[in-house]
Amino acid sequence: MSKRKNLWSVILLAIGLSIAVTGCGKADSPNQSEGREEPVMGDGKQDQKKVRPEEGQNGIVAGSIEPSIKVLEQQNEKGLLFRFVLKNQTEKEKVFQFPTSQKFDYVIKDKNGKVVYQYSKNHMFMQVLSSIKIKQGDTFKQDILVKDLEPGTYELEVWLTPKGETEDYRQKITFNWQ
Repeated sequence: MSKRKNLWSVILLAIGLSIAVTGCGKADSPNQSEGREEPVMGDGKQDQKKVRPEEGQNGIVAGSIEPSIKVLEQQNEKGLLFRFVLKNQTEKEKVFQFPTSQKFDYVIKDKNGKVVYQYSKNHMFMQVLSSIKIKQGDTFKQDILVKDLEPGTYELEVWLTPKGETEDYRQKITFNWQ
């Protein structure tokens, strides 16, 4: 009987220690997971507090999504190559959601403002939800090849086609076709 009693004592002691050790773990308290203040650790200044950065912040100065467009390759036998770029200058990762496989659209207008070409009118897109994720400091790049135009001055206007966004990051550039 005493062996059985000792065995139960050892089992209960092991369970008690397991519970005590598990309770002392380094999990975030509810206050910490909400980004509230916590003590600065290891610098000897116990009274100072710091604010924990929100998840996804990596110290980038607050900014915005910066769109740009430029000529990547001058006109040649293949055409004229442009690059549309979105740079994430914010403190958080930016995710754009799309209801189709189309991520962007563009139009080419002649010098009178008449649309001579629209990308989406000549393409079909899959009806599938998709997304683009741009991390802090990263870029989304889309190359656009323009070809088969009559000689003259044109304007290329490019924009993103996300669902639920108030901004489409529209950019324009004027170019000459020879």
